[in-house]
Amino acid sequence: MRVACEREILTKNIGAVQRAISGRSTLPVLNNILMEAKDEQLRLLATDIELAIEAKFPAKVEKEGSITFPGKYFLEIVRRLPSGEVEMELEKGTIIHIKSGKTHFSISGLSSDEFPILSQIKDGAGVNIKPENLKALIEDTTFATSKDEVTRPELSGILLVLYPDKVQAVGTDGNRLALREIEEETGITSKQEVLLPSRALEEYLRISGDEEELKIIIGQNQVDFIMPAKKLSTRKIQSKFPSWEQVIPQSYEATFLVDTKKFQEALDRCYLLARLIANKVHLKGEGGAFLLSTTVPEVGSVEEEVEWAQGTANIELHFNVRYLLEGLRGIKTEYTFIGFTGKERPLVLRPSDEKGYLYLAMPLRA
Repeated sequence: MRVACEREILTKNIGAVQRAISGRSTLPVLNNILMEAKDEQLRLLATDIELAIEAKFPAKVEKEGSITFPGKYFLEIVRRLPSGEVEMELEKGTIIHIKSGKTHFSISGLSSDEFPILSQIKDGAGVNIKPENLKALIEDTTFATSKDEVTRPELSGILLVLYPDKVQAVGTDGNRLALREIEEETGITSKQEVLLPSRALEEYLRISGDEEELKIIIGQNQVDFIMPAKKLSTRKIQSKFPSWEQVIPQSYEATFLVDTKKFQEALDRCYLLARLIANKVHLKGEGGAFLLSTTVPEVGSVEEEVEWAQGTANIELHFNVRYLLEGLRGIKTEYTFIGFTGKERPLVLRPSDEKGYLYLAMPLRA
């Protein structure tokens, strides 16, 4: 194999695919990136079996071939090379030589024959979701998922509910829930549900950039996100997602409207101290306003009054302030609708026009 390409392009694409390497595998080859030079293209691929990321880009291929190399070290080397063209050559065996200007590295790799062959989706269903819509669905829900992928894997994923004319994304960690809904002509004829790892969807956000084309193929156990120059494949989560529709309140004991920006700023100031005591903040509503407060023994306290824009009631709850701040990020309207469902029931946040987004947060024990 003998191939050459620009350092900047090589760096960008190695950085994208190496994110599929988990670092936890006992198989040495899964810590490597597959590099294949063929048809005036360089193909890079990394996988941890659950997630795979592939990138293709133009290159000067003098001699075709393939090799796998340690992804982390290769990225660090290429980043430090002089600007300009990088030449790579594979001699007999598995030693790859990397040259740029007067710099020369030699890296020991592993045969590409040892790299796992990814399954191809057969008879998969194509789904149309605009890239900008998929981005919104992911950004407004993945933060609410659990980071524990082992104990309850279903809580570490996002449920995509696909209809012919809309898409819903739902994420929950058991203490909160985020729901985003977008109108979209998906090209399917009946409702489908697919549960995907949050990690995979977050990696899609990182590598997709400004891509304007996206093709989604849903197979029995795998989903492919295909872009013009990249491809991300992920296994489905096979565990059953919680019955999320049952926890959406159908009625409220009290409802309010509050200025979104003022509410965020008040919560952010409380967070300065609340983060010292597991993010706990006290919310007490009386009449036309509510008081946010946090006290940290031997450190200090903070309290701030925020007026309702609409609504009156007496309520008193404790919340994880970080949960409230994260939930408010999905609200783009000037005012936020707040629904109070009971003392030990979730608080509901959604845009004042009640369209497209809903967030639930369970209160903390006093």
